[in-house]
Amino acid sequence: MTWGDRLKKMIILIAALCLAALCLNGWAAQTNASASAKAPAKLTSTDKFLIRDSGTNLSIMNTTLYSPTIPFGFSGLGVAQAVKFTPPKPGWKLRGAVVYGSDGWNSSQKEDPVQGIFGLEIRDADLNLLYKCADTQLSYFTSQNGIGTAIIEIPAIVTNGDFYICFYGNNIVSTLTEVQNATGNSYYFARNTGQLIPGLIPIPNSNATLPVNWIIRAEGE
Repeated sequence: MTWGDRLKKMIILIAALCLAALCLNGWAAQTNASASAKAPAKLTSTDKFLIRDSGTNLSIMNTTLYSPTIPFGFSGLGVAQAVKFTPPKPGWKLRGAVVYGSDGWNSSQKEDPVQGIFGLEIRDADLNLLYKCADTQLSYFTSQNGIGTAIIEIPAIVTNGDFYICFYGNNIVSTLTEVQNATGNSYYFARNTGQLIPGLIPIPNSNATLPVNWIIRAEGE
């Protein structure tokens, strides 16, 4: 069994527990109310699956979809949504990234989804590049329900301290974003300048900003 298969089983299990009805600005999936009542209200990190958002059950988490935008000072290209992780033990091996997001397509649309490219980087505590990859979003984020769970396998990386998963939606994919209970682990990373900026989003019709969590998680052992 590959790590991808293991991770898929893990995500399926978590999804079954959460019964993830991701309600965000009209992007809603139906849930079974009686079963949802049995789902845990909150998940926590394990030695194999790291969570740096609040861990609130996705069916009740207050979320939206967001990607770096020009009105907020970013073009989206060359700017990642990054999450900082702390390994649970010395020598922990990172084997995969799990990113929740959407390319804006769902089964109600008559047109086929437009193909685009997203990017992923792993960086160490000093933001040195450890690994990078790119792929089309169609196999990862294009979903009939509007939200995709991308399970992105990477070669095993031994972590010797904090690390960052950096996701580049490139104006193609918007990342699921928790708008409450910010943990301080979400950032923007500007690749051209190497700058790390706190993960804030603008509040509509206001000059204020809101700290958020990108729903990006890590798998390993």
